[in-house]
Amino acid sequence: MKFIPNISFKFSFKKAFRNFFLFLAGLILGVFLFMPWEVAWSQAFKLADSKISKATIQWGDFVSAGPFSFEVTNVYVTTKKGLTITVPQLGVSLGFSPLLEIRVKTGPTLTARLFQTKSLTLGGGVDLAKLVQMDGLGGKVRITSDVGFSEWGAPPRTGSLVVRSNAVEVPGGLIAEDVNVNAVLAGKQLQLNSFSCGQPIPVTAKGSATLDWKRFPNSSYTISGTTTFGSTERQFSKSGKLNKYLKF
Repeated sequence: MKFIPNISFKFSFKKAFRNFFLFLAGLILGVFLFMPWEVAWSQAFKLADSKISKATIQWGDFVSAGPFSFEVTNVYVTTKKGLTITVPQLGVSLGFSPLLEIRVKTGPTLTARLFQTKSLTLGGGVDLAKLVQMDGLGGKVRITSDVGFSEWGAPPRTGSLVVRSNAVEVPGGLIAEDVNVNAVLAGKQLQLNSFSCGQPIPVTAKGSATLDWKRFPNSSYTISGTTTFGSTERQFSKSGKLNKYLKF
């Protein structure tokens, strides 16, 4: 008589699925920990550069890189008409609240945050001499803004903007002191509540603009105010299209 061992085999679907998901979680964790994320973000920059027809993008070294954030140095965006925007250090973070945070570091830091409520906030400052490669342009500017959108991808629906600077240098050698700008947006209507600057030529002004979101340079504006030359105060008024000034 042959001896037949008593072997019982019990298959557990619960244990199999548990082991599978543990393996999958470990694999995903390993990818997140060891993937060269600077390579992945470089590919994202290359894709953006290939998709933007009106500008080229260059970038330097990644200070840090992970699955949801990175810091990169020396980002250059050059338009076809030769204007170059430079960011000595750019930081980007993805999350839930905010959905997206962008940090532009030019000495001071300007931070943009995008939220699920379809709102965008700006806060901080920029050094114009480092941000825009244009002879004669300089000065540190502080910016506060809050913009609301009706839907993703649509033009902004509401907004506010406050800009302040102790001194701004403009091409031609003129330095405007104590610059203050306050504006609000409602649909296509932009209202310049106040603009003022001090020496060397004190100016105060108000104005408005009707924005063409499809062809922004075609937006129309009106502005009026007063300038002071010595002890003489003069009034001025201008109107026209923004394409006279937007030559980018």
